[in-house]
Amino acid sequence: MNQQSSGHKLLKGANSAMVIFLVLFALVAYLAWGLEAQFPLMVVAVLHFLQILLAGLFKLSYVVRLIAQNQLGQPLR
Repeated sequence: MNQQSSGHKLLKGANSAMVIFLVLFALVAYLAWGLEAQFPLMVVAVLHFLQILLAGLFKLSYVVRLIAQNQLGQPLR
């Protein structure tokens, strides 16, 4: 497998991961902030922790996206 093909796969995977983590973050934020009265305190605490974790995974996906763009010779944005 050449570097070009590898870069395209990496870019597609990173883009998909960014979308997935963004959607999950929005869902967890809605549950943690919009419906917090419906859940026990421990569940709300876990939801807040998940917000931090998902934000970190989103940022990691963005870094992988930048690496893939660099491999493909695309401008970094």
